[in-house]
Amino acid sequence: MGRKTVSRKRKAAVAAAAGELQGERYGWDHSVHKRKRLPLVKRSLVYYLKGREVRMQNESSYHRLLHGYAAQQLPSLLKEREFHLGTLNKVFASQWLNHRQVVCGTKCNTLFVVDVQTGQITKIPILKDREPGMVNQQGCGIHAIELNPSRTLLATGGDNPNSLAVYRLPTLDPVCVGDDGHKDWIFSIAWISDTMAVSGSRDGSMGLWEVTEDVLSKSDARHNLSQVPVYAHITHRALKDIPKENTNPDNCKVRALAFNNKNKELGAVSLDGYFHLWKAEHTLSKLLSTKLPYCRENVCLAYGQEWSVYAVGSQAHVSFLDPRQPSHNVKSVCSKERGSGKKLV
Repeated sequence: MGRKTVSRKRKAAVAAAAGELQGERYGWDHSVHKRKRLPLVKRSLVYYLKGREVRMQNESSYHRLLHGYAAQQLPSLLKEREFHLGTLNKVFASQWLNHRQVVCGTKCNTLFVVDVQTGQITKIPILKDREPGMVNQQGCGIHAIELNPSRTLLATGGDNPNSLAVYRLPTLDPVCVGDDGHKDWIFSIAWISDTMAVSGSRDGSMGLWEVTEDVLSKSDARHNLSQVPVYAHITHRALKDIPKENTNPDNCKVRALAFNNKNKELGAVSLDGYFHLWKAEHTLSKLLSTKLPYCRENVCLAYGQEWSVYAVGSQAHVSFLDPRQPSHNVKSVCSKERGSGKKLV
């Protein structure tokens, strides 16, 4: 009688079945020791490399970590380079115009552009009031320079430091000057749209200015006819005083502004130690005023879009305010360099 031949596959199946029965009899579990076979896609080199990439769902946290790492590493990588300004006094305000040009305003009321590659300095004519009077420029200067969101207009101080001057970019041709609002120096400027800017003054007032299409077109027409830069004179759209009832009126100087474009809200810091919030669209409407925990030299303000908070810099602290929270929830951090004061946040 001939031997029956059994295939190897069948033998393996029988052996596996016997092993399973034996495992069940003695309580063994071999399933945990079995190596799972990955799909062909997951075994590919492409899948392995894709797994090492930053996922889209983690993009925000990745950028947050990247910004933190950059903030730690950049100070040691940056190299300082000095530019000699000659007889010009100290620079109070500056803004990058492009990758190689910086526009600056000085204590001696001079506006100039410096080329960081060549070191060339070009002075820009400052704009005068419609009725130039006796302007005392000693110790004042240009304290603010701001570009509108589309980087087509630049706002700064005029020949009279109480006035707002607007230039067209990138040519820096004069557009207009607002010269009938403030009674004291302009300390800060914030654009709330491409054509509307708010100025904060040492006299405790905030002016809303609009550069209309009519002003822009007339400025172009006058320049084309005369071949000499000609500019218009505009009137403020609104002029509001910050609250003075709870403090010394002589110290209610608007020192810094910061705009929240999402909510159309404008934050303002005054030297009497208060933070003021305004609704800023076609006019200025007061929303709230909050006493700051640290009141010495509150001279700078910034708005963090990602965290929806305002940061106020004082002599030795940075305070963080969320307008949606009660005023007692203001958080502050102490500076490592005590007494030097915060000029920028």
